[in-house]
Amino acid sequence: MPYYHILIGYHNPKSASRLVLYELDLSKNEVEVFVEQYQKGGVLFKGKWLDVLNIEEVEIRETEHPHDSWANIVPLVSVQDITISSRKVEAKAVTRRFIRSEPRKSIRKFVLSKDVFVVHGHDIQSLNELKNMLIEFGLNPIVLHEQPSGSRTIVEKLEKYSDVGYAFVILTPDDLALPDTLPIIPPLPPELPFKQRARQNVVLEFGYFIGLLGRDRVCCLYKGNVELPSDMHGIVYIPFKESLNEARDKIIEELKAAGYKMKI
Repeated sequence: MPYYHILIGYHNPKSASRLVLYELDLSKNEVEVFVEQYQKGGVLFKGKWLDVLNIEEVEIRETEHPHDSWANIVPLVSVQDITISSRKVEAKAVTRRFIRSEPRKSIRKFVLSKDVFVVHGHDIQSLNELKNMLIEFGLNPIVLHEQPSGSRTIVEKLEKYSDVGYAFVILTPDDLALPDTLPIIPPLPPELPFKQRARQNVVLEFGYFIGLLGRDRVCCLYKGNVELPSDMHGIVYIPFKESLNEARDKIIEELKAAGYKMKI
């Protein structure tokens, strides 16, 4: 099987220095995991999360056998200064085979903050259950109405307190709405088949956090038969009937998948 080698030209924002990082003799699966993370905005490399905003170069090379030679020109200026060989055959660049699009550099800095935002409607019981659960996990739930306003508008307040690593959205049946298929002009059916919906501000904040954090860092918890927003595919949806404690195991699973190590 082939062996892969990843080289990164990285700008360290803390020291203003430039580093060349590398991992050698990787499997194809390990490279694909790296590429998936890279295109989402942050990569786990040598045990540390790197923001793609600080990655200036990426090169993936391939050899038929594990590397047996590694050489560079000092001082390093670019990943191009590094030579990797296997059985005296120089590694070939295969970056284009794996990386075919720009990473999401427009997203904010990738951090695994213990602050977790909770978007909710009128169901205070569900809100309190999730808050208690997150506190038990060693995380810090951020609820908008519990934060000081400081003369800010709702949108300004949302922007101020949304510096979080993850967001939960609780969709509960707080409003009623008519189906889209009903005629606009009367007469209307005598028994109107209302649909159960979440509050519109909840749906708005749902979309806000998808754009801010990315779909993989937003989890939607929905109660009963509440209508789910359209055009929000690829989001994790977890149902519950009466209590959010029903979804505890799945919530733990999603937080672990996002990189959280919880105190449970």
